[in-house]
Amino acid sequence: MKHVILGVFALLGVIAVGFAQVNPPIEASNPEASPVEAGAEESYEGKVVEIEVGGKSLMDLRRFEVWATTLGRVEKEKARAVVFRIDAREGYLPETEKLMGQVASLSVPSYALIEGKALGAGALLALATRTIYMTPESLIGGAGLLADEDGGDEAERQQRDSLMLAKIRTVAGKQGHAMALIQAMLEASEQQRRFGDLVVPKGTILTLTAQEAVSQVEGKALLAAGQVRDMAELLGEAGLSGAAVVKGAPQPAAAVNTPALAELAEAPGEEAMEEKSQNDLLGKLKEETFEGKLVVLKVGREDLINKQSFRFWRRMLRRAEDEKARAVLFDLDTPGGYAYETKEIMSEITRLKIPCYAFVNENALSAGALMSVATDGIYMSPEGTIGAAGIVSGSGAEIGDMMRKKLHSAFEAQIRSVAEKKGYDPELIRAMMIPEDRDRVFGAVVVRAGELLTLTASEATSLRDGKTLLAKAVVGSIEEIAELEGMEGVPIVRAEATAFENFAWWVSKWSFLLILVGMAAAYAELKAPGFGVGGAISLLAFGMFFFGNYMAGNLANYELVVLFFLGVILVAVELFLIPGTGVTGILGVLCMLGALLLGTVDKIDWSDWKVGDFSGDLLDLLRGPALTLGAGLLGGCILVLLLMRFLPDTPIFRALIAKQELAGGASLDDEAAVAGSGKRVGWTGEALTDLRPSGKAVLSGEEFDVVADGAFISKGAKVRVLEQDGMRIVVGEIDSV
Repeated sequence: MKHVILGVFALLGVIAVGFAQVNPPIEASNPEASPVEAGAEESYEGKVVEIEVGGKSLMDLRRFEVWATTLGRVEKEKARAVVFRIDAREGYLPETEKLMGQVASLSVPSYALIEGKALGAGALLALATRTIYMTPESLIGGAGLLADEDGGDEAERQQRDSLMLAKIRTVAGKQGHAMALIQAMLEASEQQRRFGDLVVPKGTILTLTAQEAVSQVEGKALLAAGQVRDMAELLGEAGLSGAAVVKGAPQPAAAVNTPALAELAEAPGEEAMEEKSQNDLLGKLKEETFEGKLVVLKVGREDLINKQSFRFWRRMLRRAEDEKARAVLFDLDTPGGYAYETKEIMSEITRLKIPCYAFVNENALSAGALMSVATDGIYMSPEGTIGAAGIVSGSGAEIGDMMRKKLHSAFEAQIRSVAEKKGYDPELIRAMMIPEDRDRVFGAVVVRAGELLTLTASEATSLRDGKTLLAKAVVGSIEEIAELEGMEGVPIVRAEATAFENFAWWVSKWSFLLILVGMAAAYAELKAPGFGVGGAISLLAFGMFFFGNYMAGNLANYELVVLFFLGVILVAVELFLIPGTGVTGILGVLCMLGALLLGTVDKIDWSDWKVGDFSGDLLDLLRGPALTLGAGLLGGCILVLLLMRFLPDTPIFRALIAKQELAGGASLDDEAAVAGSGKRVGWTGEALTDLRPSGKAVLSGEEFDVVADGAFISKGAKVRVLEQDGMRIVVGEIDSV
């Protein structure tokens, strides 16, 4: 036993060392950078920071990290300006979009110097700057950025393109670029377009030469402020002659200096750590009352594809209502997620008897947009976008036309009902979900044929018939929303999952593994004498099952734990006290199966089903738990069969059990058997009951519980002990031995 325990601890130590190697501390991420070297960086204050974006640098994820750090220093150290020298034709669009947002939000002047070709992602980065300059031979354009792709889901492509155009409209409007010109760069035109003397034929994508980009249209440059030969001439044109120029974003090393990246987010990081230290000590549950407070629920990038998140939000919404919270606010930054679960949480939100609001900070796309529509008011961050709520396949496969029509019909009916109840325009929400083969107009916003609607913050708050199109206002913080809604000074509490709840979600997801391990360990314990490792593992597995599911909000409460252990006791009575009856054993197994089945049922779904509010019948309610139980039982049976085959031959098992068997054909008298090792192997006697296969027998004048070896043995038959392994005495009929 000692050797086994030491082995387990050694294994845990190896695992811990492995995790330490995979996840090294942040302080060790750049061992060559000493504090002296870190402090020797040249200051950006009052200088022009020059950033080179060339070749395939927009396809190097490390460069995006370094650029983000550089722009953070530009803002923090009050640089005079930043200049991007661009000669890039392709790049990663999601990372480029994030970089665009950071560039567009700079308070210092930003410039783009196009020195070769700024196409695709390179063009997007240039458009994020305030002023564009071009060398005489340079080009800028979309080069098919949103061109049709082969394969894939058409609705998913439309959703992605709609989001892309919304992001560009946000940046273009902020930097003063013409939206029609930008859209001509991004996608092929369905009709001929004209920009001054420049004509873009139907079906082509716009790419501008330097001469075309600086041409005048209605007294303004089409896109670029002017042509320059080099960096020095740009500085002269921009009124920055004589300013010191410093290189920013040097070539990234193999390991990026993560402490520098952490410095960029210093303020929120400190707040998060302070909040965690106060509220998350050793995973302690945050049971702070919601009474009279504004409850904030975070909806992050992956939350809408985590089914446990929906269950957590449902519990928090009901708790907020029960504890009479002042209001609930969803803080959204999500690209979307599961459609059916979103539909369910929308119903939960609309049933609330307290106010509920949505803060789009910064994306509420797809399912996130629909979730926002269920609230009483939507607020947008300055860079926020909302929309692109088309239904797509989770696997990326194309959805058939008939199935798509059925899904649209089912979802549109509920969304229309919710939108009308909350005061939103149902046709506007429909334009986010379903593309049509005609243009649709909502005030100043035009949704082109075949596209989905995605709104920027300015578009969502634009006026139509004296009312805002969708959102109430553009705000910069949750506190500002509270002030606008008459809740100034109301305490704000963030309802977040604790370490215990995250552990519970894991247990709930992998409950079948705990059932499997618990079964196999219990079998191993029955094969070993006394109480040992198998019993401890089995108790631990089933204990984690009930505790984890209880913490996850399922029915695994104390009553089910008692029911489970009642089943264990009944099975033990069947095996050791009244073997052969069968009734107590069957009742015990049913008690254990019932406890395991109900333990994974969601508590809220159970309550709704009892009062008739659950959207389905009892079979629908138990389908998921039954699948979990079935998978655990099947896996447990397979593992038990493997243990039956291989466990007796393992060195560990041999060390725990001193097993003796009677050799075939051997015959020992009682005295010899007793004088041997003290075991009962070889003892003879008579069966007091039928052995089916367990029962009672008299052996050498003593009464014992025994198990027949294979065939049925009738009452009164002569028997001999063949095997004893701690928990069992195995006998065989003497005539058959």
